[in-house]
Amino acid sequence: MIIHYLATANIPSKTANSLQIIKMCDAFVSLGHNVKLIIPNLINKGEKITNYYDLKNHIEIIRVWSKSKYIFGFYNFLIPLFLVLRSFKEDKSPFIITRSLVVSFFLILFKKKHILEIHDDLSIFGSKFSRLYHRLNFLNSSYIIKLIFITASLKKYISKKYNYKKKNFLVLPSATDIKNLNKISNKKCFNIGYFGSIYQSRGINTIIDLAKRDKSNSYFVYGGNKKDFDKIRYKFNSRNLHFYKQLPFKKIKKIMTKIDVLLMPYTNLVTISGDVGNIYNFMSPMKMFDYLGSGKIIISSNIPVLKEILKDKKNSILIKNYLNVQSWLFEINKLKFNKSRNYLLCKNAFNTGTKHTWKKRAEKIIN
Repeated sequence: MIIHYLATANIPSKTANSLQIIKMCDAFVSLGHNVKLIIPNLINKGEKITNYYDLKNHIEIIRVWSKSKYIFGFYNFLIPLFLVLRSFKEDKSPFIITRSLVVSFFLILFKKKHILEIHDDLSIFGSKFSRLYHRLNFLNSSYIIKLIFITASLKKYISKKYNYKKKNFLVLPSATDIKNLNKISNKKCFNIGYFGSIYQSRGINTIIDLAKRDKSNSYFVYGGNKKDFDKIRYKFNSRNLHFYKQLPFKKIKKIMTKIDVLLMPYTNLVTISGDVGNIYNFMSPMKMFDYLGSGKIIISSNIPVLKEILKDKKNSILIKNYLNVQSWLFEINKLKFNKSRNYLLCKNAFNTGTKHTWKKRAEKIIN
């Protein structure tokens, strides 16, 4: 099958959406399909995509429009149109997938069937445009052959807000290709890690406070850049707290093997790339699945949407009073005295991760 994935993301880049898109394309190729990723011709650092994302296959990438640093203004609509037109030019009857509401809009106008993935409120594409999409009742269009929601909570929210009534949907959370269950040693001191954006909404202040109070363990944060570090550097001076810039996905997989405990200390506001928006009620973090697949102890904020995957005291430890640093410290200290429980947490996390691979996600879409 010929598959066209139409996206407005900058690839390669450190954003979560670019990682999800390229991993899905890689999975489709692994299943034997001919995949063409059609994206804007955005400027990047020139890393080799296969190495940067640790891909198993070569993916044909077609870049559209003149080279530019980012998309802005009227180009937010013009470039998606050109992505669609380029798809028509490439192949006669491709199987089209997109995460872009604007791309979907033009595909419907051109009467082209496609799959639309939804990861957030439609308003992230602009309040005026999302209202137009709603008024035209495009979510219920016969040209969308399948809607994919990242969580059941998002499906419920979108259905109510945008009057989505059809049954042509799948709830497919994020995924991973990390499969690494290490033997759990009877440690008294742990390497405790966090991978991802270091926005305040992701709990960076919780990690800094933990390191200050918990001198018996070492804390490692992988995410952000020098500018991000400079904003928070005045808050920490603990010798047991180590900050590293965000790494390519390939290196993250190796570093996770050296970590004992992985944290997801979300707050009541969870922003996306650019430190904007709020995905608290809808998110399906890719790092959660990478954490699971690594077979480590996971400690997370007890947020309702995460419990679609995380099960307290089974594959993770969920902190109910997650804005209180002492609640986190209490659970971390308990890890020193229960080796058998730690082993079961890691084993169950790993088993959950193996059920949510990119390849299995792609198979569900194709089926």
